[in-house]
Amino acid sequence: MMSEAISISPALEDYLEVILNLSEKNDTVRITDLAERLNIAKASVTQAVSTLASLKLLKHEKYGPVELTPMGKKEAEKIRTRHRILKKFLIEVLKVDPRIAEKDACLMEHVISQATMGKLVEFLETELNEKNIIEKEMENVEVINAKSLSELAPGAKAKVMRIAAKDLIRRRIMDMGIVPGTQILVEGIAPLGDPMEIMVRGYHLTLRKNEASSIFVEVMRDDI
Repeated sequence: MMSEAISISPALEDYLEVILNLSEKNDTVRITDLAERLNIAKASVTQAVSTLASLKLLKHEKYGPVELTPMGKKEAEKIRTRHRILKKFLIEVLKVDPRIAEKDACLMEHVISQATMGKLVEFLETELNEKNIIEKEMENVEVINAKSLSELAPGAKAKVMRIAAKDLIRRRIMDMGIVPGTQILVEGIAPLGDPMEIMVRGYHLTLRKNEASSIFVEVMRDDI
């Protein structure tokens, strides 16, 4: 869970993030480096750096390098993490073009209140971590002996091994509670094989044939 951020303007947040990124690539960061990176006049950069120094987020002596204080580095890392999570969500979940996602992540950071942004980032961080864990589990599952759920007859019991669907179909399946390890009972199949009625976690659900065919399972003998 991310703690509440220090209250500074979006523009100053950009400075902290840029200083952090530059400091990881170069031994020193100077006013000129920031002006070039942000495409802003040196006088404006000097003023912003002075403000951040007064907040004890930076250390800067006249004509010297710009350095993040421990508190400034911690805040800069929070800002960068927030930006990366938003960008990752836009690219991986919403399938936004990476160049557009970069710009939109910045816009989202600057127009949403800190309280709402904090809650949003916490939520997305949890969702993306869960998504990555499930995908990793799916990649490591052996499916040589698995069957597609659509191949099973009414009365068959099975355990989900892998979900091969993508994007919206995969999301719908997962929203039903069907994830690797879930046990399923096939209750019935329509005359033409579509849809399929199943029981999952005590709930009666309906799957289209294309959804069922993307779910690979291991047939079981024991009761659910």
